[in-house]
Amino acid sequence: MNHPKKIVGYIWDMEHLWEDIGNLDYDALTELFGILSKKLAKDSMHDEELNHPQIAIYLANIAKALQEILEKDMQPLADLCREYNKKGIK
Repeated sequence: MNHPKKIVGYIWDMEHLWEDIGNLDYDALTELFGILSKKLAKDSMHDEELNHPQIAIYLANIAKALQEILEKDMQPLADLCREYNKKGIK
C-alpha cells in the first residue's frame, strides 16, 4: 500500500488538519480514534499476511494502546463533557 503524506482534497496544511481534528467534540473524537484503532488493527493483519511480522506487531500494539486510551480516558471524558453540555455548563 502506498501511504500518502497528505490527505487528498484537504486544502490546508497538516497543522490545520490536526487543529481541525482537535476542535471536534469529544464524542466525535472518540468515534474517530475508534475508527483509527480498527484501521490499524486491520493493517496489522494485512502486514502479517504480507509476511511483515515486525510491522504487524507494531501496528497491533498501537491499535491496542489506542483502544485502551479510548476506554480508559476518551470515553469517560466524552461522557463527562456530554453531561456538562446538557446542563449548559461551560
